[in-house]
Amino acid sequence: MFGLGDSVSYGENYADAAGELHDVFENLGCQMLGYTSQEGYLHEASKSIRGDKFCGLLCDQVNQEELSGPRVENWVNQLIGEGILEGGGAGGAASSDSAPVVVDVTAELEENSILMEESIAAHSSSGDAFEPHYNPRSGVTMWTSRDGKTCYYTKEAAKMSMSP
Repeated sequence: MFGLGDSVSYGENYADAAGELHDVFENLGCQMLGYTSQEGYLHEASKSIRGDKFCGLLCDQVNQEELSGPRVENWVNQLIGEGILEGGGAGGAASSDSAPVVVDVTAELEENSILMEESIAAHSSSGDAFEPHYNPRSGVTMWTSRDGKTCYYTKEAAKMSMSP
């Protein structure tokens, strides 16, 4: 979790929303990471406190703007250390009751690759354009329409743009 708040003007309920969202996600089975120290903050109380830490990164761009950059950098390093980039959940190991769901979409991707040119042509003739969003880790490109209502996935390398 991360959030923004004003720890002086709203010191008695600093970044409460981050704590409320944390609880929703945790109750849905998400594994929560990135708890941070309250040290150096100006707040009095917060629903974002779990034990003696915040339930994620909280930044105060009103009163402590100069601390946000270092806090973000430290937090990202902390998340990496906690295994956020590892496969299979945090720390590289997920419990059996919260194991991630992996879906093999290879056949669907191949079929969409074949149909994509026809779909792009149809949308392009109506003035729509598709933007590629390439994921180098998976080798998958997600093509989204300008209005955001249509998307396609392919296993081809990203192209610059499919504008009419």
